[in-house]
Parts: sequence; C-alpha cells; structure tokens
Amino acid sequence: MEIDLSSELPTYLSTETVDVSLVEEVMAYFEFEPEKAMVATTYLASRSGETMYTILKMVYVADCLHLERYGRPITGDRFIAMEQGACPSKIYDSMKVLRGEKNHNYLPESEHYLAVDPETFDVVVKDMPSLDALSASEIECLDETISVLTRRGRWHIRDLAHDAAWKETARNATIDFLAIAKSIEDGGDLLATHIETRFSS
Repeated sequence: MEIDLSSELPTYLSTETVDVSLVEEVMAYFEFEPEKAMVATTYLASRSGETMYTILKMVYVADCLHLERYGRPITGDRFIAMEQGACPSKIYDSMKVLRGEKNHNYLPESEHYLAVDPETFDVVVKDMPSLDALSASEIECLDETISVLTRRGRWHIRDLAHDAAWKETARNATIDFLAIAKSIEDGGDLLATHIETRFSS
C-alpha cells in the first residue's frame, strides 16, 4: 500500500479534547457508521466472492488504508485482535446473525442485501445497496483492497490482518487506532503524532 501524507489531516482532528484518556478519546471519536459499514461490506462481498472471514479481514485492510491516506477509517468499527487476525466487532456480530445465530445485527437492512451460509461461510449478495453512503476516497480504498486480494490472494489479506497493531494487542482485546496508525510503514509515526497532538490536552 502506498502512503500519502502530503495533505493536511481533516479538520475533525482539531476537535477540543474531553476529560478521558487519549486512546479512549480517539476510539470514541471514530464512531461506528452502520450504513457505511453495511454498504462497504456488501461492496467487498460482491466484488471479491470471498467467504465471511476473508471479507472481515478485507474490512480491516480497507479501514487501515483509509486511515493511512485520509486520517479516518471507513466504518469506524472497533477491531478485535482475534486469533485469526484483526476483526471488526460489530460487522462480525452482524454477519453471525446473517448465518442464523442469535446476536445483534448492527448493519441496517443487511438481510435484504446479504446472506451467509452457516456451513461454508460463503457470503451471498442478494442485492446491491446504493453506494451514496460511501465517498470517492472510501470506494478508492475498497477497490484497492480488492485489487490486493486479486493480485496476492486471500493469504496475503490474512497476513495484513496480522500486522504490528494486532501483534502488540492482547488476544480478544480491542486494537486502538493509535496502534494502527503507528503500524503503518513509512509514515505511521507521523500520522500517529498528528492524531496524538490533535487529541492531547
């Protein structure tokens, strides 16, 4: 993934701080966006033809790439350092609902667009939602993630979901966005410093 830090970080990073720890504040600011998450997940499923578990890792790769280039993730989901790699928690819970498990579905109207086979974990795209919820930069990063899958295969996607941020986080704990920012090669420290500076009191 190429890194572009030439432009200034978005203005939301200049928000006044609140009386919480830096990590908690950053995590709270990047709120989960259900519609973006639903559309992004369906988009990845439709373009990749992959199973649920590869798609979950692709969400992580795309969110990291967008954070790297534009200073914010796409979905705002919290990523858990699971044994098999970084996993978006709310999207994962929602996909378990789609495969028939009792859980909370955080993705609006996802049953209309997606189904997950409970045995093979294949994801079936029943219909495509409008892409209006996604910005051009978000589609760019989703497309690049799909391109990586096409060129390098699902095992490379798996490797990308076992990055430095995953490695330094305890299993089944939340990976904070500062750790993700610092894990980016050739510029991650700069991005993390920008975030820390903007959110520090």
